[in-house]
Amino acid sequence: MKLYLFFLGVLSITCSLNAQNSEKNNTETVKKIEVPEILTKVNLLDHVEVGAYTLTFTAVESDGRCPKQVTCVWPGEANIVIEIHDGIDAEQHRISIPALGFHREILSTESHKVYLKNIEPYPIKPDDKLEAYKLMLKIEPQNP
Repeated sequence: MKLYLFFLGVLSITCSLNAQNSEKNNTETVKKIEVPEILTKVNLLDHVEVGAYTLTFTAVESDGRCPKQVTCVWPGEANIVIEIHDGIDAEQHRISIPALGFHREILSTESHKVYLKNIEPYPIKPDDKLEAYKLMLKIEPQNP
């Protein structure tokens, strides 16, 4: 009889601990892992090939973004020119990039989508003479 009561007590404690662990697991939040964005940098006058297309960063027409060390009413924008060549014809596109960047689709092929994210470097002082511009592109494979 004592052995029976002993096993009953152990079973009771085991069930109690399992219930506590179950409640603890239900109250914990699940943290999702964010996959980092992989960006392709294209230097001024350089190009990147996406399938049969060639995308060339041809010019920065103006850079009116508000420098970091200045207080502005408007954050400004940079105006750029990119050329997209499909192997036969080339088209020039003038695009205004907001100071904080954006996520704008600029090319869609059967196998990829290309998004324009931003332009670097960002001006720090009003008299900065920026020259080594780079376009930040996200090239994403299309699902079949």
